[in-house]
Amino acid sequence: MIQDHRFETNSGRLLGTLLAAAFSVVPTSALCQDELVAENISSIVDPVAESAGWPHWRGQNADGIADGMDLPLNWSPSENHLWSVKLPGWGTSSPVVYGNRVVVTSETEDGDKHALLTLCFDLETGKELWRHDFGFGVDQNVHEKSNLAVNTPAFTQDALYVAFGNADIARYSHDGKLSWVKRYISEYGDPKMAWGYAVSPVVLDGTVIFPWDHHTGPCYLIGLDEGSGNTAWKKDRPIGTAHATPLVVQHHGQRDILVPGKNRLTGFDATTHDELWSYGEGEGPYNGEIIVSPVYGDGVIFTQLWRQSPIHAIRLMPNGQRPEVVWINEKPGPVEPSLLYYRGLLYVLMDNGVLRCLDGATGKELYRERLGGDFNSSPIAGDGRIYLSNNDGRTFVVAAGREFKLLATNELGERITASPAVVSRAIIYRTDSHLYRIGGSN
Repeated sequence: MIQDHRFETNSGRLLGTLLAAAFSVVPTSALCQDELVAENISSIVDPVAESAGWPHWRGQNADGIADGMDLPLNWSPSENHLWSVKLPGWGTSSPVVYGNRVVVTSETEDGDKHALLTLCFDLETGKELWRHDFGFGVDQNVHEKSNLAVNTPAFTQDALYVAFGNADIARYSHDGKLSWVKRYISEYGDPKMAWGYAVSPVVLDGTVIFPWDHHTGPCYLIGLDEGSGNTAWKKDRPIGTAHATPLVVQHHGQRDILVPGKNRLTGFDATTHDELWSYGEGEGPYNGEIIVSPVYGDGVIFTQLWRQSPIHAIRLMPNGQRPEVVWINEKPGPVEPSLLYYRGLLYVLMDNGVLRCLDGATGKELYRERLGGDFNSSPIAGDGRIYLSNNDGRTFVVAAGREFKLLATNELGERITASPAVVSRAIIYRTDSHLYRIGGSN
């Protein structure tokens, strides 16, 4: 089998031909496992990395990893259940935590009247601290599994940024004072998204980064001024839509903004915002959307280019050069749960409940086990354990490692589609109608 792959750079296109090998993997690098784990030349850029908590999508490093948190192993509605609160309406956005505040979003419906709510709770007690509805804006089509409360908020040291599936973004103070609201559709037009707009805000260098996608174009990468909400900068992007959140990575003395798109991953310079490279062949209105967000570890980006498509491992290079392909696993990855890279291994949670574990250096599949149920939320890891929650409200705890070992199965009894947040000794789960703080003895 021959795998064709295209890189697009600002200076032109390079077409490379990659040959498939065993285990349905296309290797192009002879890295050994020790070399991959030892290499530590890159890092995720997080503006609030010094703060305790889980400030944005997938945590402080945007990778779903929470080592040193002493997380619980077993729980039920009556065991290791610190508190729960019933939420008004429902949603699939993940909770975020900063200091003593936990924030989620929700959509309520009363006949033809809809409200989009930002809800803030006390971390220790679950008491509601404040709630706010800044207006519904323009309605958008959504998938039956979700609604417009799908985007995960983002905390910074002095603000909270909240987005919804109708492309509205707002800034709050930590105590709930609304600073501004930005409504993208009124400025850029209806994006014609089939299932709403699920991208979560990313804050960097005083701007809120937001990729504006449209099925037929134009498409942009936009930076909103964090103080006013006005457009600070705007860069053209190829036509196409995506629901995956961008990733900011620091490596080789440079910072890149990695933006998923249809059948492609594009690297932008985080300072100049100029496009550096484009990995993949995607461009045009009907070549597939991507939901899974990219994840970084040990100098390598693990990503997919389309829903349920092969997984690519690409090594970031210095001086804005195009990435180097490490391997391509030809077996399809998930549609919705994002990948988890942890301690040299890549965990691939399929929507149908199959957990695959791949060697991070080679892409070789180490095991494949069926957990049971359907999955939409993304897994997390901490202290040698992998936590995976299905749509029935059941969380499987699996030992991290090259062999499958199920440690525990825990029930909450209500659908979980949002990814959890983590603080010391506790996990914050959001079900369809409740917010739970789970913690206690292990």
